[in-house]
Amino acid sequence: METLGARITEAEPGRVVLELVAGPQHRHGGGVVQGGVITQIADAAMGMSLATLQPHGTWNTTIELKINFVRPAIEGRLRAIGRVIEMRQTLLFGEADVVDDRDRLVARASSTCMPVPEGQGRE
Repeated sequence: METLGARITEAEPGRVVLELVAGPQHRHGGGVVQGGVITQIADAAMGMSLATLQPHGTWNTTIELKINFVRPAIEGRLRAIGRVIEMRQTLLFGEADVVDDRDRLVARASSTCMPVPEGQGRE
């Protein structure tokens, strides 16, 4: 997140908001914010929102992600609003909306994650 310049601006159980001020460094050759940047903040917001409700010592990893891009973003503040949809024993479900500084929907994402006990998967 530091490399992109994103930061957490809101966090509560089941909901996390990440913010990124998009600039030239985030755009591709076509002049709009690269889809991977938007996907990164959406994925992170979803994963962090799930983590707020997971037991201490457990983290999660994305196993499936879908994103629809609704409108291009060129510059300015982008907010990824991640929320928990459902948490099961072996699968976790989240969604995120990415909105621009005029609160217009830029992208909507959904993910399926799997819980990972502390110490596993970080070798």
